[in-house]
Amino acid sequence: MTIKKGVTTSILVMTVLFAMQVSCYAQAPESVQKLKNQIRYRFSYTPVYQFETDMDNNGQFGVQRHLIRFDVSRSIVPKWTAGLGVSLDYERWQFSNIAGLHSVDIWDEIIRPGISVPIFYTPSQKWRFGLIPSLTYAGATGAETDKALSYGGVISGTYVFTPDLMIGIGAGLFERLDQFEMFPYLVVNWKVNEQFRITNPFTAGPVGPAGLELVYSPLSDIEIGVGGAYRSYRFRLDDSSLVADGIGEVDFWATFFRVGWKLNRTYRFDINGGLLLDGNITIEDSDSEKLGKSAFDTAPFIGMTLQGRF
Repeated sequence: MTIKKGVTTSILVMTVLFAMQVSCYAQAPESVQKLKNQIRYRFSYTPVYQFETDMDNNGQFGVQRHLIRFDVSRSIVPKWTAGLGVSLDYERWQFSNIAGLHSVDIWDEIIRPGISVPIFYTPSQKWRFGLIPSLTYAGATGAETDKALSYGGVISGTYVFTPDLMIGIGAGLFERLDQFEMFPYLVVNWKVNEQFRITNPFTAGPVGPAGLELVYSPLSDIEIGVGGAYRSYRFRLDDSSLVADGIGEVDFWATFFRVGWKLNRTYRFDINGGLLLDGNITIEDSDSEKLGKSAFDTAPFIGMTLQGRF
């Protein structure tokens, strides 16, 4: 069993996305009744550019990422809410001065589409419980579909202590490409005062949820945030590479800074940037036996996010 502090797969992004809906109830519990029997939609698009950085075994690489999220939810009966979430992560890797990585042909593209079905039970305006089964594909170009699937689920519980403080805990159980993983996570939304709050990172942003962020709001339509999170994801390699059906894994710590604008009641726009720290790329064979691990230097990144909700 492997315990992670967080994972950047489309599974976790979508599952915590729904869990974070609780934060709006923490500030306005009465809104739960207003949203009864209404269908709610959310979407976001986040392009991210990770600048070229050196690897410890010589060579460099850079990554272009495109993250797309869409979800819909509805209160189906009193106290119960169900929904559907879909996501698509696309990565374009650019290696230079390197022909292979631990006997594996280097990859050009990684794609991670995912789907989740969140189910929430709200026995009162204080408590909210969630169960979110999910399925995702994660593979480089040429990977076999049936060998690149991961599945699992997340359970969570949150409690509204005051209109300004909501705290929750959860746990995820996933089979992630021949590796069983369990990870805990914290959901928090604490409005310290009219200008500051502590919460989970901007869910649709480049580092996703499951970390911590300090947010400063100098004006009602502007936010400035700084935070960090740990990320790890696995993907299946090409079935025709030198290590056919092997597995790649990328992990790093991410720190970020963002500035966001609320354009209107429906849309908002964020510009963000930061650093990937203590990053590693690990290669395994088709039996999940480790072949090698390469660290990479601190990598800066920039991005933006457009999201809407209606």
